[in-house]
Amino acid sequence: MSQQIKNRFSIGILFLLCGLNFATWATRIPDFKYLLHLSDAELGTVLMGLPFGSLVSLPLAGWLISKFNSRLICIVAVFLYILIIPIISYSMNSYMLFICLFFFGMAGDILNIAMNTQVVSLEAKMSKIIMSSFHAIFSIGLMIGALLGGYISKIGYDIQDHFYFIAGLNLLAIPVFYPNLIKGESQSTVDDKPKSTILHLGRYLTILALVAFCGMLCEGAMADWITLYFKEDVTSSSYATTIGFTSFALAMVIGRFTGDYISRNFGVRTILTLNGLLISIGMIITLYLPMVEFKILGCFLTGLGISTIVPLIYSQAGNQKNIEPAIAIAGVSTIAYIGFLIGPVLIGYLADFSNLQSALFLLVLLGIVASFVANKYIK
Repeated sequence: MSQQIKNRFSIGILFLLCGLNFATWATRIPDFKYLLHLSDAELGTVLMGLPFGSLVSLPLAGWLISKFNSRLICIVAVFLYILIIPIISYSMNSYMLFICLFFFGMAGDILNIAMNTQVVSLEAKMSKIIMSSFHAIFSIGLMIGALLGGYISKIGYDIQDHFYFIAGLNLLAIPVFYPNLIKGESQSTVDDKPKSTILHLGRYLTILALVAFCGMLCEGAMADWITLYFKEDVTSSSYATTIGFTSFALAMVIGRFTGDYISRNFGVRTILTLNGLLISIGMIITLYLPMVEFKILGCFLTGLGISTIVPLIYSQAGNQKNIEPAIAIAGVSTIAYIGFLIGPVLIGYLADFSNLQSALFLLVLLGIVASFVANKYIK
C-alpha cells in the first residue's frame, strides 16, 4: 500500500469520526429537549454553546496548526471529543448542557480546520482535487450516527450508554489513524505563501466564505431540526422519526462521492449555482407537500444541494495562491462552521416566534442567496 493511500485512509477516519460524533448529538436533541423541558427558543439558546465554542477556537486553530502542524492538532481535537461526549449525557439542566456544547463546538471546529488542512496537503502531493470524497466520508459518519442513534433510542438504551459507546469508538480509532497522518507542508512551501490573518482574507476568500456559510447553515439546521420536524409535524407512524435526516445524510454521501468528478467536468461555479437551487427546491418539497414520501424526497434533494458546497469551497480556498493554506482554510472553514452551528440557534428562535415549518423556510432563502453569489462572483 502506497503512502498516499495510507494518508487518505487515515484522514478519512477523522472525517468519519467527526460526522459520527455530531450525528450522535444531533439524534439525541429531541431527548434533551423533553428531558430538560425546553421550549424551541430555550433549546435554541442552549445550542448557542456550539458556535460560542467555535468562536473561541477561531483565533487558536489556525495559529496552532501553523505552529505545531495539523497532525498533532487532529489528535488533540479527538481527545477533547473523547472527554466531552460522555459528559454531555450527564447534563441535568440547560446551563450544564450549554457548557458541554461549548467544548463540543471547540472540538468540532479545531478538528474541522485541522483535517481539512490535511486534505489540502494530500491534494498537493497527489496533484488532484479529492476534497469532496472526504466530505462524503463525513456524511457517511452522519448517516451511520443517525441510523445508530435512531436504533439505540428506539430499543430503549439511555443517553449515557450511547455516548460512552461513541467516545470508546473514538479512542479505539486513534492507533489506526494517527501514524499515517501527514506531518505537514514543508517549511519552504509555507514560506512561499504571503503571511495573512484569519481576519484579513481578501475579497475572493470572503466570497467563498459567504457561500460556505449559507451551505453550512443549512446543513446545521437540517442536522439539528429535521428529526424534530418529522417527530412533531409529520403525521406518520410507518417511518422512524430519523428517516428525514437519514435520507438527507444518504444524499450527502452520494453527492460528495461524485462531487470531485462532476466539478472537474462542469466547473465549480456551475455546480455551486445548481447546489443552491437544489436546496431551495428540496426544502419547498419537504415543508409544503403533504405526503411523507415527498418530504423524504425533499430531504434527499436538499442533501444533494448542500453536499458539494463546502468541499468545493475548501479546496478552492486551500489551493489559491495568495495566503498560506492553513490560514485560508482556518478563515473560510471557521466562518462556514459558525454557520453550521448558528443555524440551529436561529431556527430555534424563529420556530418559537412562529412555528418550525416557517422557521425552516429560511433554508429556501439561503439556497437562493448561495446560488446567486456563486453564479455572479465565483470563478
